[in-house]
Amino acid sequence: MTWANRITIGRFLLIPVFVGLLVYYNASTTVEDMVGWRYAALAVFLIAAISDGVDGYLARHWNQRTALGAVLDPIADKLLMLAALVTLSIIRIGGHPPFPLWFPIIIIGRDAILLVGFLVLTFLAAKVDVRPHWSGKFSTFCTFIAIGSALLGSGVTLWACEIGGMAALISTIVYVRAGIRILNQTTHGKPLNATQPSNKS
Repeated sequence: MTWANRITIGRFLLIPVFVGLLVYYNASTTVEDMVGWRYAALAVFLIAAISDGVDGYLARHWNQRTALGAVLDPIADKLLMLAALVTLSIIRIGGHPPFPLWFPIIIIGRDAILLVGFLVLTFLAAKVDVRPHWSGKFSTFCTFIAIGSALLGSGVTLWACEIGGMAALISTIVYVRAGIRILNQTTHGKPLNATQPSNKS
């Protein structure tokens, strides 16, 4: 197994650690404990985020690309983000959940729509060649900023959520339209009993 894959698996293992630290933070009764658990969770999240860049660098520049890594890496990223979004929408930091409920709904809903669309296109044997759009990348960037800001107790959390949520909606529209274009290039979107042209002269 390559070092890139080992790092990716390590990122999987950090996800329950991150959630556990936030749970302990939420259950703490003293200010010292609360600050300690929250900053520990921030440190774990940063390590996981940095490890994503490290395993990507190893895969690209040290000839460590594998089929396993191509599957595990995006799953690890999505699970880390999902865990952070859900947890930070439930626990209280500064007396209230740092994320409004609509933010994880938009982000998770977007990913669910894209996953279902990809599976449908793959099932129909359509060629899926949708390149990442800037809005999707920007939404992910804003989401990570929002998570880090929430863990720091910064005042820019809501601002990052609003911009990230808007970018997520734009990327959803872009990818859905791309999927529809792919379907329109095939016969799968046409009625099964469509009248066939007659060959009679």
